[in-house]
Amino acid sequence: MRVSLKLSVLAFGLALGTSTLPLARGDMDQDMKVLMNGNFVTADPENIKWEKNKSTPYGMVTVLLYGTPGQPGPYIFRAKMPSGYKLPPHRHPDERIVTVLKGTYWSGIGERYDPMKMAEFQVGAFYVTKAGTPHYSWARTEVIIQEMGTGPESGIQYVNPDDDPRH
Repeated sequence: MRVSLKLSVLAFGLALGTSTLPLARGDMDQDMKVLMNGNFVTADPENIKWEKNKSTPYGMVTVLLYGTPGQPGPYIFRAKMPSGYKLPPHRHPDERIVTVLKGTYWSGIGERYDPMKMAEFQVGAFYVTKAGTPHYSWARTEVIIQEMGTGPESGIQYVNPDDDPRH
């Protein structure tokens, strides 16, 4: 049953991402608006309003598309990063499913930022980061990713507290 639910959530997220062609729970709940109209979820690129994200270094903007990260159940958001954007090593309490919608995105696993250990992801690439896994990223070009998780989640946790822009 649990595997079936994960597959259903995964299929929904992939369908939403392909048909419309990283975050602190508190920041996402307060600063992002879900694009829903009754029982129909839309993510029209022309009408998306990107919001600053206080839990990531300056430059990343996000939009919550579905769900509420602080509540039980699936949620989906998009993150846009400018060329050269660097996200320091961090963890999430939930598993994250990421699809690259635009640009060239690099990501690596580990507690130290190491460009030599990063993998390149092009448009259409998809990967999963298990809960609690330290990872980091870099946007070679302007990048838009779509990220899906399951709440309730307690937010991004930086490996090095000095990297946390909330402090």
